[in-house]
Amino acid sequence: MEGLTLDNANLENLRDQAMRLTSAGLSLTTLFADEASRLNRKDETSRLIALHSSISQQLDQAKSSEDAASYGHSQAKLITSLGGLIVGSALKMTSKDKQLLAFSDHLLKNLGGKRRPFGMVLVCIGPKGLPDGVEVVSISRLARESDRDEPEVINKLQQRGCLLFSEKELSLLIDRLVDDVREGRLCLPISREKLSGITASNKSKLRSKKVE
Repeated sequence: MEGLTLDNANLENLRDQAMRLTSAGLSLTTLFADEASRLNRKDETSRLIALHSSISQQLDQAKSSEDAASYGHSQAKLITSLGGLIVGSALKMTSKDKQLLAFSDHLLKNLGGKRRPFGMVLVCIGPKGLPDGVEVVSISRLARESDRDEPEVINKLQQRGCLLFSEKELSLLIDRLVDDVREGRLCLPISREKLSGITASNKSKLRSKKVE
């Protein structure tokens, strides 16, 4: 009987030890999962900050290209205008032919040609969302190449499902996303639909602050 009692006591001790080990193992598993989640959030916030920096550099480059294109266009327009002015004035002074006079009037009235857009550069987020669907787009360049106005180009991009942001708007969006990812409310990648909802929320908050 005494042996059975000792065996039962040993079994109870083993069972208690097993339960303590199981509890400790579960605690470690939770701890490791929490740490892995924290590291993942830290990595994703770093990716967002790096993305923002890269996009800012691309925006600066695109704006510099637009400045150069605008300067080149202005110089060409000036030369063309001067040439048209000289030719038009010479024809008007020397010619009595009605067709030549009409042509000279046309030259003088249309010096420089049609105004071309320059300088509008936006950040476009397409169907892939963020971070893979982000690119810098020169709205002005697309307008020049397609012979359209800038608002028309913007409408076309939005009809294709693109979200468009100015540099300031993108900065506000990234700040919001970094906070949400850091606190575990969001994780990458972020869908276009989710971004659209966040953008609408940000605009609503800004309007509320202005009213106050």
